[in-house]
Amino acid sequence: MEAVAEKLYTLEEYLAFCETHEGRFEYVNGEIIEMSGESVTANQIAGNIHFYLRGLLTGQSYIFIQNAVKLQVQESKVFRIPDFLIFRKSGNKLKYATEPVLIVEVISESTAKTDRTTKLNEYRLLPSLQYYLIVEQESCFVEIYIREGERWYVEFYDKLDESIALPFFNINMPVSTVYEEILF
Repeated sequence: MEAVAEKLYTLEEYLAFCETHEGRFEYVNGEIIEMSGESVTANQIAGNIHFYLRGLLTGQSYIFIQNAVKLQVQESKVFRIPDFLIFRKSGNKLKYATEPVLIVEVISESTAKTDRTTKLNEYRLLPSLQYYLIVEQESCFVEIYIREGERWYVEFYDKLDESIALPFFNINMPVSTVYEEILF
């Protein structure tokens, strides 16, 4: 990820910038940061999760977004674009989303540090968020951060025959589904 310019932008300038420029841009404390391109594998993984969860949660009061919508992480200061996001319908602000329940980041060598530190610290402060999944694309490895009251804990999955428990939704997601048609 790379800052677009030295200038600091207001939130309104950021939203206007996004409407007139190609690409995906995050906003962090006045900086507009261009997102790097996504690999086919990363998009497949996010799509696998999207397809599976949407199929099980259709008809509930959630919106499912893959890789295109801004998420307000800190009011007027930080907006991110997760690889996959489930948020409450009441969090639909048209130009961006609030009230996330599940966030997925599919990591690459260039994003791993930011996803595991900066974004983890930002996301865990979102009161509606129940799950933050960090998914490797080069090997079978899923980290899931799970809210339990005011605390968070982490679980790791590295076998295709395991299943990721998502008790907030009352479902389990097979790791094999996450990596369906992915070659390592």
